[in-house]
Amino acid sequence: MDFYEVVKTRRSYRVFTEDVPEEEKVERILNVARIAPTWANGQPCSYIVVKKPENVKAVWEAVGQAPKFAQAPMFIVGIVSEEASGTNSNGQKYYGVDFGICFEHLLLAATAEGLATCWIGWFNEGKIKSILGIPEDYKVMGITPLGYPVKPKGEITERKPLEEIVHYEKF
Repeated sequence: MDFYEVVKTRRSYRVFTEDVPEEEKVERILNVARIAPTWANGQPCSYIVVKKPENVKAVWEAVGQAPKFAQAPMFIVGIVSEEASGTNSNGQKYYGVDFGICFEHLLLAATAEGLATCWIGWFNEGKIKSILGIPEDYKVMGITPLGYPVKPKGEITERKPLEEIVHYEKF
């Protein structure tokens, strides 16, 4: 799939088939996240691939969306080390930007592979850390189910026209 087609078709899926994505596809997706640019090439992001049904269920219960996403065959949990990222000139920590770049690379790569994702940012971080044994010094920043999509009914929601969101020289 051409890059612009990938970006145009990437969306959040909430219903998946039971088919587990092929290992080669998952590895390619994770590699794209790995090579994403980060602050001073600090590479602060790590990923936990969860496939065992009991772990998938436990994490979705921590997300609070188990009935909606329970059929997702697997998911990827994205975590970040604050220490491995930088701080900008205003004193703001950059780990959120680093994570956003890496995780969106992962989601776009999944789309290119014909897989479905949904960036989930609402979850009980303490429960997720406990279930997956994540060290205290890492932040859980995003979770995505990963699988083959059940195509939604209807079209993708229209986006605002470019003229409404782009300003030249001044607002």
